[in-house]
Amino acid sequence: MSSAEGTSKVSEGLRTAFGSVLLVAWLAETILWVYGAIHALGDGDPGPAIRAVCALLLMVLLAGMEGLEVGVIDLWRELYPERSSNDLAGWLAARQLFVALIVTTATLLAEPESIPIPFTTMAITGGVVLKAFTITWTGFTVLWFMQILPKHMAAMNPHRYLQHTRSLLFPLVEIVRQSGIYKPAVWAATAVERRLDWEAEEPGVEEETVARRGSSLAEGWAALVPERAPATRRSPNDDRTAGSTGS
Repeated sequence: MSSAEGTSKVSEGLRTAFGSVLLVAWLAETILWVYGAIHALGDGDPGPAIRAVCALLLMVLLAGMEGLEVGVIDLWRELYPERSSNDLAGWLAARQLFVALIVTTATLLAEPESIPIPFTTMAITGGVVLKAFTITWTGFTVLWFMQILPKHMAAMNPHRYLQHTRSLLFPLVEIVRQSGIYKPAVWAATAVERRLDWEAEEPGVEEETVARRGSSLAEGWAALVPERAPATRRSPNDDRTAGSTGS
């Protein structure tokens, strides 16, 4: 037991050390990123600063949308007792558009033309280093502060989270949902899943299950194609049982 506890402490210590190194590296990149925008502004070029501000605003919008997913799934039956799981799936698909567009756009906006080194005349311009800088800084910023943080906040207190975000963000998602921009994904899911016989067994029970214990993330997305929304998802045990029965 003591050996297992010791191993666990060592593993946790290594994870903490690695996370600390990543955080320090991110802080250094953030300083360089902000310094580069201010340096360009001081030289009479407002472009980098404007792009940086736009990237940050988009990331804040992304953070709101990420937490919104958790809060809405958790409280869907309470918010909309009259609406179906298919409505929830459409809502989730519409929200996902913001994730795709914002991450892509913010990455392009956040990429600096060059990275001046403070207190020197040197600067990093172009090449693999600049791309790696953009990917790592944007990636960790989005992962830590625009995805994990808001999702955790929404999971801890979904009512409070929606209280602060619902009036602003719900109309945006609803506009996308009503536009049907996510429909090609529904058609693709239908075609691929029919081809692969992907649907779960016992269709038709899903609505009762969700109403009884609330919607999970998997159940919400499964209802995107209503006529194939599963009550339970196929598990490896189901496949093995079917194979033994057939033999």
